[in-house]
Amino acid sequence: VPAALAGCAPGAGKGWRGKFDENLVCIISDLHVIPDGFTEEKLKRVLTDILALNPRPRHLISLGDNAHLYGKPAEYARLKEILAPLEGSGIRFTMAHGNHDKRANFAPYFPEQVASSALPDRLVHVVETPRADLIVLDSLQDPDNPDTYIGGGAIDDFQRAWLESRLASYTDKPVFVMAHHGIGETRLNGLLNASATCCGYIHGHDHVWRPGWNMKNWSERRILRTLCVPSTGYWGDIGYTLLRLEEDRAVASLTQYEFFFLTPAEADEKPLPQWASITGDHQGATCTFNYLK
Repeated sequence: VPAALAGCAPGAGKGWRGKFDENLVCIISDLHVIPDGFTEEKLKRVLTDILALNPRPRHLISLGDNAHLYGKPAEYARLKEILAPLEGSGIRFTMAHGNHDKRANFAPYFPEQVASSALPDRLVHVVETPRADLIVLDSLQDPDNPDTYIGGGAIDDFQRAWLESRLASYTDKPVFVMAHHGIGETRLNGLLNASATCCGYIHGHDHVWRPGWNMKNWSERRILRTLCVPSTGYWGDIGYTLLRLEEDRAVASLTQYEFFFLTPAEADEKPLPQWASITGDHQGATCTFNYLK
């Protein structure tokens, strides 16, 4: 069962008069919560819109960088407060670590996420839906100095061995693999392309909406669809993604509010025209993942 905030377990959300879609998953990433900073309001906007959906997605997944640069306790404390509207919503919430997260500081504020992890000392979950499963991995590399961070990501050998075994158990049901970092850093291309049913890799980290694909090798036609999802509010593409798990495919759709770099425009500042152009180009953007047969 996917990790959930207190009150988000099955049976919660009885006050909701709308419907839930068991095959609808919302994906967010790169929250970068800065207490009393601009990322707070950006995240609140996303949560408000997600909770207004009818039907609501049964699952919400954060792909990491939940805190800002160094994963301070105050950032996780504030994130916990911002996420309070999810409690009792009936939406099951699963979190991954990004390179700006800190395990020791995260754990006291989200103990249910740690306790439900499939592996010790890592944040790994399997989100199950009727039509496809989503494996959420941990690509955080822990720095020796807690006041720094390692920008790159990796999947350690123990986690990789677990993933290989888990993927081997899927002979018919479609499965996605997710992590904070892209497939070039996690080096999972060969493993995922060897899977009988893995149909996609979804990640954050780059703060952009970017559909793509990876080939298995130069002698086979097999490819793996990939997707980078945007930040909820730090810089770059700003928004969230809905993954609709259909009978023969899954379709990811982007809701993009804006684009800015490095920070939002000040009240007396005129935004660059490229910002609006990028946002406009992405309206209605989708990425289709075909299930393997």
